[in-house]
Amino acid sequence: MNCHHARALCLAAAFATIAAAAGGCSDNKLPPVPVPKVEKRASLPRWYPEKPWTAKEGESRIYIEGKVVFETGSDRIQKFGGSEKVLKTLLQFMLDHPEVTRMRVEGHTDDLGDEEKNNELSGKRALAVCNWLVDHGVSHLRLIAVGFGESKPMAPNELDMGRSENRRTEFHVAEVDGKAYLNKDPTGGGTVIDVLSAEERKLREEEARRPKVAVVPTLKFKATGNEVKKVNPGKQIEFAPTATDKKAAPPPKKTED
Repeated sequence: MNCHHARALCLAAAFATIAAAAGGCSDNKLPPVPVPKVEKRASLPRWYPEKPWTAKEGESRIYIEGKVVFETGSDRIQKFGGSEKVLKTLLQFMLDHPEVTRMRVEGHTDDLGDEEKNNELSGKRALAVCNWLVDHGVSHLRLIAVGFGESKPMAPNELDMGRSENRRTEFHVAEVDGKAYLNKDPTGGGTVIDVLSAEERKLREEEARRPKVAVVPTLKFKATGNEVKKVNPGKQIEFAPTATDKKAAPPPKKTED
């Protein structure tokens, strides 16, 4: 009796297994593939965390995570986003490295629009970064604002992603202890814009807002009034004959000898 009961149980289990297998095939679903475990983490970019800079490495660029973002077609820094973090990190770099006597801030654009305007805009954006640093305590004498326009792309301008990469600001060590770093041109060969102190910039802004008064030029003329001038009676006033007088004058008469 027990043997028959056990055999019945085995047959029931076998039929259940076959039914389950048949039902699984009807769904046409593949079994899940296990995700392989990552044995080694991918190498992080050199700016994360911020790469410590030393003069011995022989590289001028300062790598900072993120980018300074500007309003479209403007040199105004966007208040939202990661711009402030980048600027604060750059400020801390200048405070931590007094041996960097001059730092070059480069502005770059994509190739959309007029080339001359892009060059001007890139310089203004570099200057905006410098002005932010000056307003937060960095001497203007330690900063160089340079615009490169669209002349140094990092990615193809044919793609939206490439143009986004090309719209950027870069930071380079230009001088160390008063000497050109790596014996290279501190300006990098771009268009340089003067970085003013906060006081000089304020004076220029006030002067630009001051209304200009039109100055009317005056003639150097002195009125004499009803003045009667004396004439020397002993001297006859002679007038040069005009062309009309010459035509109207009769021909001279011939005299007989």
